[in-house]
Amino acid sequence: MILQDRDIEIMGYIQKFQCLTSAQITLLFFMHPKVCQKRLRILIKGDYLRSVNIPRISGGRCQNLYYLGNQGASFLGVSPSKPRFTLQLTHQNKNTDLMVGIIASFKSKEDIQCQAMPEHLIRASGQRLIPDGGFKVSKNNKTALFCLENDCGTEVVRSPTYSSDDIENKCLRYLEQFETNSIKFYERYFAETFNRFRVLFICNDVRRLDAISNLLTDEKFHFIWLTTISEFSKKTICGNIWYVPSLNKSNLSII
Repeated sequence: MILQDRDIEIMGYIQKFQCLTSAQITLLFFMHPKVCQKRLRILIKGDYLRSVNIPRISGGRCQNLYYLGNQGASFLGVSPSKPRFTLQLTHQNKNTDLMVGIIASFKSKEDIQCQAMPEHLIRASGQRLIPDGGFKVSKNNKTALFCLENDCGTEVVRSPTYSSDDIENKCLRYLEQFETNSIKFYERYFAETFNRFRVLFICNDVRRLDAISNLLTDEKFHFIWLTTISEFSKKTICGNIWYVPSLNKSNLSII
C-alpha cells in the first residue's frame, strides 16, 4: 500500500499518545467516522496499525484502541507496544480525550499553532509535578505554556492535615514553579522560550470549581484558571469559559 501524508500524521499522533480511539482519530483527521474506519482498516491490513478491544469501566459499549503495528513502528523507527487494560490506561485515555479536543480546536485557526505533550512523557522525564498534559500555543511571535489538570473530583481539595496529594498542595507547587520559572524541561521539549505560563483546571462540576476557587483567592494565583467539563465540551478550550478566582474575573479566553 502507498502511505498518504495523513496516514503518517495518524501514526505520529498514535506514537505520541501511545494509543488512540477511532473517535479521537476522527476528530483530528476526518470529517466522518465511516471514512475514518475505512482508512483504519486499510492501515490495519498493512500492519501499520493494530487494534485492541477495551471494555469501559463504567459500562456501555467497548471501544477499540489503535496502536502501532510492526510496519508502523518500523516506519517511525520506534518499538511497537500493545496497550494493556489498566486503571492507568483508563485515566490516560480520559486525558487524551481532552488533549485531542484541544488540538482539534486550534486546527481551524490558521494564525495559531498548538503542540501537545501527553502526561506519560512528562512522567517519564522524572518531573516532580506531573500535570495531566501540557501544550504550547503560539500566536504573533508569542508563545504560552499551559499545564492541564483534568480534575475528576477524586482528590481531596484541602486535607485537615498536610498532604502532598491534595489540590491545595498541588496549587502551591505550581506557584513555586511559576515564581521560580522552573519550566526549563518544557522549554527544551517544545524548543521554545515562553512568554506566559498558565495552569488550567477542568473541573467535573460547578461545586468542585467553587471548592477549588476558595483556595485561590490570593492574587499570586492569577496564573491558575478554572472551568467545568460541561463548558469545555460545549464551547471548546478557545471559548470564553475561564474563571480566575484570584482576580474574580470570568468568561475569559486563553487566546
